[in-house]
Amino acid sequence: MRDSNNQAVSQAVVQPVSPSLVLLLDDDDDLREGLSWLFESADLPLVSYGKFNDFEAEIHEHCSSTKHLCLLLDLRMPDKSGLEVFQWLKKSGVSLDRLPVIFLTGHGDISTAVETVKNGAFDFYEKPATDQSLIERVKQALIKSGEYLNQQQVLKKWAERIETLSPREREVMWLVAKGRLNKIIASDLDISMRTVEVHRSNVFEKLKVRSAAELAALLSQLSGLLGFDQLTGLD
Repeated sequence: MRDSNNQAVSQAVVQPVSPSLVLLLDDDDDLREGLSWLFESADLPLVSYGKFNDFEAEIHEHCSSTKHLCLLLDLRMPDKSGLEVFQWLKKSGVSLDRLPVIFLTGHGDISTAVETVKNGAFDFYEKPATDQSLIERVKQALIKSGEYLNQQQVLKKWAERIETLSPREREVMWLVAKGRLNKIIASDLDISMRTVEVHRSNVFEKLKVRSAAELAALLSQLSGLLGFDQLTGLD
């Protein structure tokens, strides 16, 4: 049976809880109108952009919200190509888990679209891409975005708990998680066994764990989402 802390981490990253928003960047007026109607009929709000500059001005605000997001991105546009926008997103620090990207492509661009998926895009659809299968795929992308947001909430909660630890308690936590015995920790840190026991007890109480094994499992899970150095301040 999994312990309660591990269950909390796992459960928190599965259930999407926020409203959703589909973003569309395409210079084709007719396609934007058609997709707006399609997604409205599926009760999925959509904000469309015909120019990159308009999209650029608002994307970080969207990503800072609590909404689950998905971007439908035209592969070929006159002012900036979809590939250039995709690279810009990656360089600007937008997580492709936070904002899954589905490329909209013409028949002659299929091989290029396949490459985008290999490079992190969520999927691609051949235009006109106005059928139910696109809606279902977008819903899957929105779920992925929600999972990312929930992961960040989990990390924030545990990072806040770890912040309550003193620098020495963090050192002890790290060594306990690595399986060190109290006497070894005392020797490594040049402190008494009793001091190690006090710090160890404080760590267990503040992080709501009951054993070294439970602590190690918890930190292992968290390190898969955010490195130990960022969680603890240790290398």
